[in-house]
Amino acid sequence: RAAGSTDGTETNRERRLIVPNNDEFNSVLGGGIMSGSLTLVGGDPGVGKSTLLLQVAGAVASLSSPRRGIGMGMDEHDDEDELLSSSVIGPVLYVSGEENTWQIASRAARLGVDQVSELLLLCDSDADLIAETVANPRDNQKMPSLVVIDSIQTMVCEAGGSSSAGGVTQVKETVALFLRLAKSTGVPIMLVGHVTKTGDVAGPRTVEHMVDCVLYLEGDRTGNDSSLRMLRATKNRFGSSEEVGVYEMGNSGYGQQSGALIPVSDPSSRFLSGRIDTTDIDGCAVSLVVEGTRPMTAEIQALVATSSTPGGSGRRTVDGISVSRLLLILAVLNKRCGISLNRHDVFVNVVGGIRLNSFGCNDGSSSDLAIAAAVVSSLLRIPIRADTAFVGEIGLVGEIRSIRSVQKRISEAERMGFSRIITPSKYQNKRSKGKYQKSSSSSSSSSSGIEVVECGDLLSALNEGLVRKIPPAKQRRAAKKKQSDELEARRSKEKTHYGSSGEMEIYDDDEDDDDDFNIGFA
Repeated sequence: RAAGSTDGTETNRERRLIVPNNDEFNSVLGGGIMSGSLTLVGGDPGVGKSTLLLQVAGAVASLSSPRRGIGMGMDEHDDEDELLSSSVIGPVLYVSGEENTWQIASRAARLGVDQVSELLLLCDSDADLIAETVANPRDNQKMPSLVVIDSIQTMVCEAGGSSSAGGVTQVKETVALFLRLAKSTGVPIMLVGHVTKTGDVAGPRTVEHMVDCVLYLEGDRTGNDSSLRMLRATKNRFGSSEEVGVYEMGNSGYGQQSGALIPVSDPSSRFLSGRIDTTDIDGCAVSLVVEGTRPMTAEIQALVATSSTPGGSGRRTVDGISVSRLLLILAVLNKRCGISLNRHDVFVNVVGGIRLNSFGCNDGSSSDLAIAAAVVSSLLRIPIRADTAFVGEIGLVGEIRSIRSVQKRISEAERMGFSRIITPSKYQNKRSKGKYQKSSSSSSSSSSGIEVVECGDLLSALNEGLVRKIPPAKQRRAAKKKQSDELEARRSKEKTHYGSSGEMEIYDDDEDDDDDFNIGFA
């Protein structure tokens, strides 16, 4: 409670600015933009930082625009209190030190926010002038309800001395100036920050300690030109730092060209939009990850092929997961399950652009079981059940370790149409007299109706998720030897032919075998 206040209800009530039609942004900030807060938004060049904040600025400015002309009265659906609260919201000031007014206006027209009369533009890099403009509005204007600075590395202030824009001293002093401005006036300020090649905000590390919130907008760094964007809070004094917002680059909704960031309210449907749910196919498994408080599906695809490199040592290529995590899973499969992939190339991809090892994601290990199922399914050509999802972390001794928020993942799997989900066992495997006891799988139905299959070890989980059980190692070796002998026998019967053209022709026997090919001459 504020000093000298007898009733702290009104004093301590949160004053947040809710951005219209952007629940993802509000959720990441903990329920909206806090009054008097200083927020830093970072991201790679071209990822959409300026686009996102210009859309936010236009949406907030629409709240301060007149609802209707003079004498038009109230609509029967309008709320008097809502009209009163929106009438006191000031304009939004968008400050750019990188673009001129014509460039910003062109981008605003493309995003559909050019018709908002209360969105004010100021193209200047003088931080002292900007602070004076915000603190002392002229011509009887209201104080801004939101200020966007694009970007902090282009601003200079008198306290920064003779150092150039973007220097350590200038960045530090400019952020300090805007921090004092936000706290003294109660106007929330959002700063765009450049990042280094390692992904950190350029400038002194103290900048991230000075601001109230640090947001990162990240996209696909692999060069796949994915339209997916993730907004994550790495620091938030007014809410959780585990929330994540999902956006997709698309049309603005005003019939303009692509380029607007559209909030994705249902990421699971977005990630599974191209999945064929009715067909059991090999090498494709679905897992459930939890980002903050939100469960999301992740489709993992794997392709295993005989290695063509000298010496037969296989390559490991990943997109969306950590290479070290894949190597750990392959080692456990080899040691604990007798499934060797030493002479095979392994390719693993997370569909939809989501990356389980990035975006600050610390839930990537919960997809270990899905990765292992996809790899084994592709290797043995045993399809995965299309109605089954996988969650669970793989331990070094081959056990399926427990994960957090299991019930949220089960509910999300059922919402997405899955009838089965394989999870870690509720009870940890016990040790008795130094001997490890493997737990068998058990099946039960949740209150919502989805079948929950609890497994304690990797091999039993894989057998539950595949359409048929994995053959024993001896049987697999015998089948492989028989296949190799048949291939050699066919090759020994091949004859060389020469046709009238004298050119070499390659014939395909139409069999789905990586090792089987026919070369002949006609």
